[in-house]
Amino acid sequence: MSTEPAKPPVPRGTGNLMRRDVRFLPLLAGPAAYQRFRRALSVLVLVVIDITALFLAIYGALALKLVLEGREVDSSAIWALEQQALPLAAVTMVLTFAKNRLYAPREQRPGAAAVLSSVTTGTLIVLVLVFAAGWRFDTYYIFYSSWFFVCLLVLALRASYDSLTTLALDQMRFQRHVLLVGPDSATESVAESLGHTSSRRGVPYRVAGRHELTAVGADATLDDALDPAVIDEVILTGIGGDDSGVLALLELCRRRGLPVRLAPTSVELLSHTLQAVAAPGLPLFTVRPPVLSGIQFVAKRAFDLVVGSVLLVLSSPVLLVAALWIKLTDRGPVLHRSRRVGVDETVFDCLKLRTMRTDAEELQSELEHLNEADGAIFKIRDDPRITRPGRVLRRFSIDELPQLFNVLRGEMSLVGPRPLPIRDFELLDEVQKKRYMVLPGVTGLWQISGRSDLSFEELIRLDFSYIESWSIWMDLVIIARTIPVVLWRKGAF
Repeated sequence: MSTEPAKPPVPRGTGNLMRRDVRFLPLLAGPAAYQRFRRALSVLVLVVIDITALFLAIYGALALKLVLEGREVDSSAIWALEQQALPLAAVTMVLTFAKNRLYAPREQRPGAAAVLSSVTTGTLIVLVLVFAAGWRFDTYYIFYSSWFFVCLLVLALRASYDSLTTLALDQMRFQRHVLLVGPDSATESVAESLGHTSSRRGVPYRVAGRHELTAVGADATLDDALDPAVIDEVILTGIGGDDSGVLALLELCRRRGLPVRLAPTSVELLSHTLQAVAAPGLPLFTVRPPVLSGIQFVAKRAFDLVVGSVLLVLSSPVLLVAALWIKLTDRGPVLHRSRRVGVDETVFDCLKLRTMRTDAEELQSELEHLNEADGAIFKIRDDPRITRPGRVLRRFSIDELPQLFNVLRGEMSLVGPRPLPIRDFELLDEVQKKRYMVLPGVTGLWQISGRSDLSFEELIRLDFSYIESWSIWMDLVIIARTIPVVLWRKGAF
């Protein structure tokens, strides 16, 4: 009888792939290899776009100078100059763009602000390098004119590329098939969030399945669900307690070349940034609550005062016409002062054009059973209390314009979490109330992401996401994107 020890069982689903080092498997085949190929192709196309924009920008700047001087445009002479400048400028621009993550996946790439900043940085670097090399210039025209044309062309060509690829993917109905792993309550929330893709960048997700991870590891059902032919990636959420199940899942996904993402819960989104803290034997991080303070608060407040004043002046004719219509309809008050909860849970009068009957608040208790919204929000699509002019004003959000006065008074911001009535606020839990650590806004991420079509949990997630990634540029983008959402009346009632 042989005394040779028995061989350990081969893990399910690996087969003869165990004959070679599994660390190289994701590099050779499966979804991970396909993703790497797509990423490499995407980066290559973006690099070609950027260098093309740089070439055209320098050519355009030099040609424009000749035209302004009344001379003939000599393409061969311009090309001779470009041969000297283009290599250094191209390498500098590509490296600067790469450092600022402008070649990251579409969902992670920053927007126009990062492009402008990167082109400015690259231009200054080239300027320093050519001076250090001993080049001399009679004019700095080539630098500032090239900067302008590069910014213009890079933004235009990249936007065209994004639009064309998005259109192509839409026509092919291309989707990422994902398996959600975690507690039912957490995966249900993530599945609902992934379903709202109409205003999100990138390839839409399709939930191929949901599974609750056991504490002892991946069971047979999960093992079968992790089929690279069926799903493209795995999303973990709501994971806590024993780590053995997570580690087993990560190992299994690594062997099959499946990427694993982590979807944060509402509590995890409360951290604005994580800062490492030295501790013996254990990495610790400082978690800051979602508060805009210091220079961020000053910058946002200055932005609100300037832009809010301009918007109030521009919208004053619309406000005047709407006020007259309301007054002539039922002779009631023009403004409605809704008691709302603001920053630090202070109560203030949120100004709106009156769109309901004067006894609307008294009637709400009788209509609670008709509420169509989940969570703490009260919404009825065909609310019987709304007046005839009120329906028009609400459809185009004209009733919200008086809140610009709240902005100027410092009670609200142009962009931020929407203030809720006291009735809704009292239904929030302690985590959800953390959205009141910043000024409420006239508009916000939820308004450009589905408005009344979104669940309450998704609204909270969007609020925390906005606070975590706030910037002046982000406020400008949200304000700009609010306009078409309002005009197309998406999710408004």
